[in-house]
Amino acid sequence: MRTAAALILLLTFGISASPIAQSRSSVLTPASVFGFEPGADYKLATYDQSIEYFRRLAASSKYIRLVDAGKTSQGRTMYFALISTPDNLGRIDRYREIWQRLAHPQGLTDAQAEQLARDGKALVHIDGGLHATEVAGPQHAPLLAYDLLSTANQAATKALLDNVVVMLWPTINPDGQQMVAEWYTKNVGTPYELSGLPQLYQEYVGHDNNRDAYMLNMIESRVIEHTWRQWEPQIIYVHHQSGPFPTRIWLPPFSEPVGIDAPFLMSREVNMIGMAIAKGLEERGQVGATHMGTAFDAWYPGYIDYAPNFKNIAAFWTETALYQYATPHDYTIDDFPPDMRDLRPRSLYASPWPPGRWRLRDAVDYMETASYSVIEYASKYKDSLLLNRYKAGRDQIARGRREPPFAYLVPQEQRDPVAAVELLRRLAFGGVRVSQLTAAVTVEDVTWPAGTWVVPTDQEFAALAREVLDVQKYPDLRQYPGGPPERPYDAAGWTLPLQMGVTVVASKTPLTEEMRARLKLLGPMPDLKVKPSAYSAATSDAAPFDSVPGAGFDQSASAAAIVPPAGRVSGTGTSLTFDPAQNNAYRAINRAWKLGGQVTLSNGRYGVIGLTPAQETELVTSLALVAERCSGHGAAAWTRAGHAGCSSSTASSTSCCGRRISRRRSATSSMS
Repeated sequence: MRTAAALILLLTFGISASPIAQSRSSVLTPASVFGFEPGADYKLATYDQSIEYFRRLAASSKYIRLVDAGKTSQGRTMYFALISTPDNLGRIDRYREIWQRLAHPQGLTDAQAEQLARDGKALVHIDGGLHATEVAGPQHAPLLAYDLLSTANQAATKALLDNVVVMLWPTINPDGQQMVAEWYTKNVGTPYELSGLPQLYQEYVGHDNNRDAYMLNMIESRVIEHTWRQWEPQIIYVHHQSGPFPTRIWLPPFSEPVGIDAPFLMSREVNMIGMAIAKGLEERGQVGATHMGTAFDAWYPGYIDYAPNFKNIAAFWTETALYQYATPHDYTIDDFPPDMRDLRPRSLYASPWPPGRWRLRDAVDYMETASYSVIEYASKYKDSLLLNRYKAGRDQIARGRREPPFAYLVPQEQRDPVAAVELLRRLAFGGVRVSQLTAAVTVEDVTWPAGTWVVPTDQEFAALAREVLDVQKYPDLRQYPGGPPERPYDAAGWTLPLQMGVTVVASKTPLTEEMRARLKLLGPMPDLKVKPSAYSAATSDAAPFDSVPGAGFDQSASAAAIVPPAGRVSGTGTSLTFDPAQNNAYRAINRAWKLGGQVTLSNGRYGVIGLTPAQETELVTSLALVAERCSGHGAAAWTRAGHAGCSSSTASSTSCCGRRISRRRSATSSMS
């Protein structure tokens, strides 16, 4: 049975009905796997069901490939599907080389880039979202795959797929989709039908799982970032559900303010795509689209669906209306804000939505239209889309040679040497190149020794480095002239050197030839011939000193090449002490306890006693600690109730005398 949304799409693209019926009959429907249509009232497909459907599609159709991207926090496999013509999929490695080459413009002329843009195809990332209680996204993805594949032989869809490779992720939060769908299904028809999931739908971070794009603390963030650097799409579109009521879908352009370092060309591209989606919705009679407003600004660069702009990718999100889960809801005009009840068309809300019933299927249909519109945009503007990826990167390189900061210098001597490495590894994993001085140089009357890390800004992804390393200055936006400030949507500042306690110096002087000659690139230049590879979270490739678990940053050769100075110990004595300004000091404490040692505290330093010399050496070297040996801890007095510490009669004359710290938390203990 043809769905209403599919019929609208078929009529819009001018496809005749009878051949479609024959074509559709050979393609597996989502309902045949789920037992219901995507978007059905009171029904949600789980991640397991969705992946089973995609697997069966890939096994039966030459228009789709299913790719393993890596593992989730809970061990599920993350997949994306490549949907295009069989010819395009057969030449996917060649197109991937083109995408990589245009993303990294060094040594490429404008004429060469224009030819590559003509020869290439557009790569468009579309996903089912990552906020798992925003349930329409992962329900729309199987329907979008079905409608693309079941009409693939028809003229309109074929024209799209000839020019576009769709990178369709069923969801980018598989664990959350599984948990939420199971929870809702369990409670449908009970008083708890609309109750919230009693656990985080993304381990550790919950709803903030889309705010990790530059820190990459989550396994899923690293899986997705690794995939993007392997494939380099030109558009990234992430679906959300939280449109400003009573509008039905919010679209770019973004609200104010926007990121000052976002490449101008990408901002214009995103604005055009948002308007193309609005046009597509109006063509299909789906009213209620809006733009800008007072929410969803693009100031913060940590959004997974905005950070790619700083790497010259047109990245954005939309917010489709949501009631709760798959439960329908009836709205009356009295539910509307008073200033919206006249249903008056507005400049950026041209077709007001009248009150009525809103179903999950309505949201799914709006999302599918939006996704189709993005694919259609990419097809129509394929050449310029690819060429703009090159131009934006080319312009970033030129900017880094024209205006300060020309580089960021990061000394190895830090209050926490590993913190600097953690910062730089995140940038490198995201594609920002980091170099290191092989010999001392003088910049602005300061001599920087060999080993100093340098991030030149004449590189294609330099906008991200500027955005997170410079101090933010939030604009003075007022509700009205002379009135109170507008409240920032999410975050006003995030300067990583300040947040992480790392000394970073921006150079106002252009890099000299002498300095460039003394720079050693850490890791290789982008390898345009590398074949795509899964990033498995089951692989323990985290360096011992890294804070991230399991699959760390060593999957990237560029990130793996950034290492802290070797751990070192000075002084003599029976106790090993270290400054808690080093974050790894806390890991050292826990390891010492597990090894049977004791932990002391004195004068703001932690001490460890009771370990063998080999255990102490392993502790220092693996965690890259700066430590000091001293005497006096063995005689320290300790009281659990008050941590009375050393008495005057028992204290050593050295600064190392300390208080033993209980492993069990007490009312006065800050350690566990």
